[in-house]
Amino acid sequence: MINYKISYNNPHRHFVDFEMKADTNGAKKMLFQLASWRPGRYELANFSQNIQKWEVYDEKKNPLNFRKITKDLWEVDTNSANDITITYNFYANQLDAGSCYLDEHQLYLNPVHCMFYIVDRMEEEYQLKMQIPANYKIASSMLQDNNILSVKGYDLLVESPIICSDSLQHGSYDIDGITFHLWFQGACKPDWKKLKKDFSAFTKSQIKYFGSFPVNEYHYFFQITPYRSYHGVEHTKNTVLLLGPGNEIMGKRYEDLLGVCSHELYHTWNIKAIRPVEMYPYDYTKENYFKTGFVAEGVTTYMGDLMLYNSGVFNWEEFVKTQNQNLERHLMNYGRYNLSVADSGFDSWLDGYKLGAPNRKTSIYPDAALCMLMIDLEIIRNTNGKNSLHSVMKALYENFALKDKGYCEDDFRNICVKYGGLKVAEIFENHIYGTEDYISTLKTALEVVGLELNEKNNPNLTAQYFGFIAIKESGKFIIKKVEPNSETDKKAIAPEDEIKKIDGEEIKGKISDMLKDCKHEVRLTIKKKFTEKTISLTIGNHYKLLEFRKKENINDEQFALRKVWCNN
Repeated sequence: MINYKISYNNPHRHFVDFEMKADTNGAKKMLFQLASWRPGRYELANFSQNIQKWEVYDEKKNPLNFRKITKDLWEVDTNSANDITITYNFYANQLDAGSCYLDEHQLYLNPVHCMFYIVDRMEEEYQLKMQIPANYKIASSMLQDNNILSVKGYDLLVESPIICSDSLQHGSYDIDGITFHLWFQGACKPDWKKLKKDFSAFTKSQIKYFGSFPVNEYHYFFQITPYRSYHGVEHTKNTVLLLGPGNEIMGKRYEDLLGVCSHELYHTWNIKAIRPVEMYPYDYTKENYFKTGFVAEGVTTYMGDLMLYNSGVFNWEEFVKTQNQNLERHLMNYGRYNLSVADSGFDSWLDGYKLGAPNRKTSIYPDAALCMLMIDLEIIRNTNGKNSLHSVMKALYENFALKDKGYCEDDFRNICVKYGGLKVAEIFENHIYGTEDYISTLKTALEVVGLELNEKNNPNLTAQYFGFIAIKESGKFIIKKVEPNSETDKKAIAPEDEIKKIDGEEIKGKISDMLKDCKHEVRLTIKKKFTEKTISLTIGNHYKLLEFRKKENINDEQFALRKVWCNN
């Protein structure tokens, strides 16, 4: 057994004190590994940069010699000790859904950031003694005995975030004998009746399509902020959701809350249970390259929203809003012509989740979700409603997850093509592994259920008028995207240029407010790295958008297949 004591002093400094004790088992040398990345975020994170004062002692408190082998691997000379103790401090000052944070109000840990495994001893049990204020409650999916948490093996340890606080709010609901816990940390007023009703509905719907739930309990951990935030991270038996502001989560941001929760719950099957073979098992020391990011996130993005609609939690307007958002993000990203969805997922390890080089890549979230919509509708058409993408995912669950093995690209593709035929094979070739334009295929797919695409103007006026997108950073308006061959591009304006003035006036408030009355031409004062100049731009129609719409007149077959698709 590996024993941890976790404590802190001066929480405003954000340092957490860790003491790790383990038997040597007679080994002359021991290797202690900290993870380089976390499952669910496919980029190297270098968590060891937050470690301070790493020291090691024998049972008599004599210091032992150690050395770093890599940036996150330590080697210890045991000097014939029976057991050794490692002490270190970890800087916990990042609050998101996958990090660590300590202040005067809470201790929040994701063990993958800050806790070690002993090389060749990953399956040992971990016991964590939480030395926290007496009035603090603990939210965790680990086994709990007062302030002692325990879990078997490092893989489950890193999947088990912890929140300790005196302000935790807790509710629960039960589906098929499984308890689902709702934990809220932060200032908010949960409407428990509404939450339990809606969460029960989409949870039942997801379980129905898979036939069973992969684990025996589940926890939603909400980190509620006073500012706008939105982030979720999936784990085997739980998920952490960052959302704010707290006074809006049951109002303006309730759709967002439902969306991210349905998405993360679906991950319990797709990526936690149904796992790519390249991650079976995880290697925490280096990149785990895989091309099926479009399955992990594309299917989950699409299904998370569809399940909200199928279960009656979302109405049509709320559901179609999510599809329009996917379509808008797709059309606003010209990287779709340069790097495929599959290759973009592979390259997550290269440039992570940053915007990166302009128009370089597409996304395994909205772009892949649109591919899954097309595949789903084509399977429904090809099988006359007998099968759907649900059938594909259930087959993956039964043939791989429940048999404790990973799937590969061809496994997913072959099942999809088995049900969907030639047109599904073309979607893979043209849109998942290729960069062919989506729109023609999407229109054909939507016809199956009596939907169409309707043109609309881009509501972002700088995008519509001139073909650029700017955001405010540190009080400056910085251009982040430029449509190739747009008016902006032709006038040699580029990403990272700063907009200083519009028609000679300093920018106050929103740029769109200054543009709404413009009729033909606008003068922009642009600051580049070394120069500043004023450029005239003629108003045009750029970054054109489309939106989903129900056709007014559909036939009986379309109506029947629509009912199969959306359960409505």
